[in-house]
Amino acid sequence: MSPPVSARAIVIHSPSQVHPQAAQAFRHFFQELREAYLERETLFTQIELALLCREHVLVVGPPGTAKSAIASSVLGRILDEKTGQPSLFAKQIAESTVQTDLIGPVDFKVLTETGRTEFITEDGMLGATHAFLDEVFDGRDMLLRSILNVLHERELKHGRRVTTGRIECAIMTSNRYLSEVLARSPELLLAFADRLSFISFVPKSFARRPSRAAMLHRFASNMRPDLRAGLTLQQLDVLQEAVERVTVSSHLLEAIELLADELERALTAQVSKLPDYVPTKYFSQRSVVKALWALKAAVVRDQLYRRPDRPLEATVEDLDALRWFFLLGGPQAEEVESLLKVAVDPRERAQLEIVRIEQKAFDAALTKVRAELGTGVEREAVSLGAAEDLKPVEALARNFQPGIVSTTAQRLRIKLVPGPRHPENRTALLGAARGLLAVVEQRVARGPVEGTEPRAGVAVFAALSETLELCRQVPELRPRLPAVCDSVARFVMQALELMALNAESLAFDESVVLEALVGLADNLAEELGRVGELLALIAEGSAGAVVRLRAAESEARRRAVAALRQRSESAFPGTRGRRDPLDALAADSRRLGQLEQALCKLDPAQRGLKQELLQPLGFAYARDVLSTTPFERIDQLSRTVQVVAENLRREGLTPEPVFAECRELLEVRLREYVRAIGREVASPPPAPHAAVSGEAYTFYRSEFSSHLRDGELAALSGLDGQLAFARPPSAASFLSDGIREALARVELSFVQTRIKYLRSWLTQLLTGLPGAQAIQNRATADQVFDRLVKSRFPLLTLKEGELVRIKGLLAQLSAIPGELGESARKLEGVLRGIDEDFSRFSKQLLELRASL
Repeated sequence: MSPPVSARAIVIHSPSQVHPQAAQAFRHFFQELREAYLERETLFTQIELALLCREHVLVVGPPGTAKSAIASSVLGRILDEKTGQPSLFAKQIAESTVQTDLIGPVDFKVLTETGRTEFITEDGMLGATHAFLDEVFDGRDMLLRSILNVLHERELKHGRRVTTGRIECAIMTSNRYLSEVLARSPELLLAFADRLSFISFVPKSFARRPSRAAMLHRFASNMRPDLRAGLTLQQLDVLQEAVERVTVSSHLLEAIELLADELERALTAQVSKLPDYVPTKYFSQRSVVKALWALKAAVVRDQLYRRPDRPLEATVEDLDALRWFFLLGGPQAEEVESLLKVAVDPRERAQLEIVRIEQKAFDAALTKVRAELGTGVEREAVSLGAAEDLKPVEALARNFQPGIVSTTAQRLRIKLVPGPRHPENRTALLGAARGLLAVVEQRVARGPVEGTEPRAGVAVFAALSETLELCRQVPELRPRLPAVCDSVARFVMQALELMALNAESLAFDESVVLEALVGLADNLAEELGRVGELLALIAEGSAGAVVRLRAAESEARRRAVAALRQRSESAFPGTRGRRDPLDALAADSRRLGQLEQALCKLDPAQRGLKQELLQPLGFAYARDVLSTTPFERIDQLSRTVQVVAENLRREGLTPEPVFAECRELLEVRLREYVRAIGREVASPPPAPHAAVSGEAYTFYRSEFSSHLRDGELAALSGLDGQLAFARPPSAASFLSDGIREALARVELSFVQTRIKYLRSWLTQLLTGLPGAQAIQNRATADQVFDRLVKSRFPLLTLKEGELVRIKGLLAQLSAIPGELGESARKLEGVLRGIDEDFSRFSKQLLELRASL
């Protein structure tokens, strides 16, 4: 998280000295500003540090304290030697300010030509080296967060495009107190505290009386600040390059961490005492990295002002300058006390109290850190616990345990990479690491078989991987990597051969069941996966060995898979003795699915093993269900077929070959069904009194509706369509034409029986009722109407739609070619005559009844 490097040319000077011309220009530039703006020492110090390490500054305080004037006087006067102009973007923020006001307008040419939204960032703050944002907290929260992200990342992300900016340092000002910002949006203040390196408070009053007098004298004499000293971007580049060359020892890096931790604890303790207090700095990992660059900038600044001959190397004394990074900048301690005596505004007093609290907390934390730095070597040695790593290494020499090797190698790698701050603490860790390498080399020299283990397992391969990773990442151990890789390569070559032999030995072990094969395949897949990881590490130290190992790994995998598959085929007898065939199929499906999944980890081409072994059981299940499940209608058989197909698919079987195998079985059952329903149903003509009394209707419904089955031919067509996926390639349908024709004849017989009865019934009815010409009055018409209704013939034909239903059946039968279709068409004529006779009589009766 280093600051951005300027795109302008940088001239490299002496590694320990800053170019004198740039140093002098920088000093004169800010000395002149300090003389013009009194009692702003802390603010100028923070701005100097921000410019040197390319970071940003937030300046808060009441109106009339010259915040904006100082920002303009600094950034507006740092000129580019090439243009003679400042590279500055300045903007007054208001509630109406939008994102395009800051990052640049939308490129309407791109928008109209491509439909993409892109911004002309050159016209925004990313297109300038410096930015001045006045009254920054007057903007909306979403806009301010957007500003922070752009300033922090120095780039704009829009869609798939990322535009990198030139922005190095921004100064933001606000007339609000931090307490006001906190009350408005605590999250916003937190975001500023985390992303800005420097925050400064400018008080309302002067701490020293002469300062106020001098200010009044200047205004009375109409004397404006005469700022003539110049500073260029190129000179600033030279100073920034010097900041990058500052070295910070591990001793000082530890000090930064200790200071950040101690200061965070101290300020958090103040929060518990003062509920309204919020620390100015948010102590994140990002802020600790920024503190490093602030320290480097402080070293260069110290060389510029105090010690020109000092080397560009941070010292413990430089840590004091981090107060301007970690704390709210403001008046110095003695000035704070003077200002508190005259401050009336409670917000002003609260802000001054924060400055005092944080300064005291920093002084105490820095004192404690300086005292602790002297014991850094011992403290680090205790935290590293090198002696605790030597004990397991010594124990491993007597009793090799792969798990302990793995954990010890991981622990040593974490401690050695990047390693202790103090070199003396590295020595003990390296001794433990070299001892571990020796133990591992001795173990691999003995070969994969040791003790009761038939071969090296996952734990051993994991231990070897961790050891090689340790040897690869630790610079002092890396020279031994080729030799260790060669030893491990020989070990792995033998282990691969043993893996294949172990799998092939299953052919001679009849006790191995299917469940055991699943476990063996899983273990083998995991072991080979570990071998693959090992090969990637061995490649760095012994590339030639890896070629041979990869070929051996492929051959071992092939042999093992072939042996496991052969044994699985002989070890799988299927489930026997269960009452429910579906339970048997499901149980075997689960077992075979686990085995196939395990084998696919070794070889994806093994997919299909489950289907191959389970298919005979699928045939048995389907034959059992389809041959034993009773049905009274073809629709019921269709549902059974659907359930069987769904169950087969759910268990991973393809139903097509199963149903193709069961085709003859289904045909036999359908023939038996057709013969059973094809018996002749008696159709005696109704007696004259039954035709009129309603008894004919009762007989029709009780005999024909319960014994004769409608729509079976349509149901057969549906079943045939349902089984189309399994029909023979050369056949037009799954079921044979003989079954369809037999069922059609039965259904035609049913229809003929009904029509015959209906024709006889209607004839008897019309014969028993007076004709229309015999009805002379309304009473007679009503009597005939009542008798017609009582016969229930209108109910059957009109409300229940019996004639329409029969007509639909005949339409399907008529489409059949040949004699059967011709017979159906003749019956359509009879049915039409019944409909016409009844319609004519009922129409005449209704019209006559209405006219009388």
